[in-house]
Amino acid sequence: MTVSHGAVQRHRVTTTDPEEAVEYQQAYARFRAGPVRREGFEFVLETASIGSMSVGHMRHAARMEAQAEPTAALVAVEVLAGRVHVRDDRGNEAATDVVLAPHWARHAARWAGYLRLTTLDPAEVARVGAERSGLAPPDVRFDTMTPLSAGHGRYWTRLVDHVDRDLLAYDDLMALPLLRQEAAHRLIAGALVVFPNSTLGARPGGQDSGEPATVRRAMAYIDAHADEDITVTEVADAARMGPRGLQAAFRRHRGETPLAYLRQVRMERAHHHLLAADPADGVTVGDVAARWGFSNAGRFSAAYRQAYGCSPRETLNR
Repeated sequence: MTVSHGAVQRHRVTTTDPEEAVEYQQAYARFRAGPVRREGFEFVLETASIGSMSVGHMRHAARMEAQAEPTAALVAVEVLAGRVHVRDDRGNEAATDVVLAPHWARHAARWAGYLRLTTLDPAEVARVGAERSGLAPPDVRFDTMTPLSAGHGRYWTRLVDHVDRDLLAYDDLMALPLLRQEAAHRLIAGALVVFPNSTLGARPGGQDSGEPATVRRAMAYIDAHADEDITVTEVADAARMGPRGLQAAFRRHRGETPLAYLRQVRMERAHHHLLAADPADGVTVGDVAARWGFSNAGRFSAAYRQAYGCSPRETLNR
């Protein structure tokens, strides 16, 4: 059954027929399903959509297996209960609580339980990624299924919780064009932060930075471990050079130190955390600051205002 309320289109289906369940799931990816145990089978799918963006809740009472084509959209899968295992044709595997379904390759998948699926328009993701990084839209690419870290996965879940429960659930809010755009933009920006992609570490403006491989490796390590207590020595090891050489390379090619870049990344993650958080859940600016390594809340607030033109409290209370 499909029900439309203004901008939000809601769709709910239930079935005890495995073949019918397969047909409903073809909206996410074309796939050939393996045998399904019919006894006790039940399938429920509920989606809320705004244009090409949707958040869906899928429940399976039995395990399913499939050989799937690349997804047409960017689809992030969260395991709220149960399990998912995906292996793409390149040999990459994922069995985490947050998985980006491969839109770059065929893949084999097994899943069961309760999943939440967030669907985004890849053309819009590429457009936003290009604006943020300076890359051309065709050069905005994802090719890895798992988030940068467990912390990034948790951040994605909080972000989708916010959009799902606090925005999409309310038709009066989604009737406002600016809020519809905000909901989509938050998810797109979150995907570009959470899942490894070509925009991470790209220099805004589209200029060739001329950064050597050692600096790019260091930046990639910082991007992937920004939620951890990492040291310059660990970053230098990842870059395959000594700490003093790394410091010199960063100053020469980026005009900053590795720790300054780390603070910049953490500030960006804190910003997205504040956007996704709900103060009604007891989240405070101090909590977010501490979560991202800022021990002094006052200095964090001053640096945040300089970076984003408002206080972190204003962002949290939006």
